[in-house]
Amino acid sequence: MINQNTPIATTVSAYIARTQLGLLLKEAAQNRTRFVITKSGKPTAVLLSISDFDDILEEVDPEFKKSLTAAAREHRSGKAVTLRDYLKQRLAGRRAG
Repeated sequence: MINQNTPIATTVSAYIARTQLGLLLKEAAQNRTRFVITKSGKPTAVLLSISDFDDILEEVDPEFKKSLTAAAREHRSGKAVTLRDYLKQRLAGRRAG
């Protein structure tokens, strides 16, 4: 249940976001706090937790939800590769082809 006293998002200036990014990231990750970042007083970007982002994508795109489920299954079964290994494979393929 949503706490009625909790704002949907906290507004911060681009300067604050730039100088306090680590703190904002921690707050977003641990407390799911959402931030609207403004530049010259105008809303420009949003910072939110990956959980909130995934929730939004799942609502907007059911195919994305299926791909997340498949990716999680592959990761648990050990079939996942690191980004570094994937990029090595891609570069090796380009050189060979």
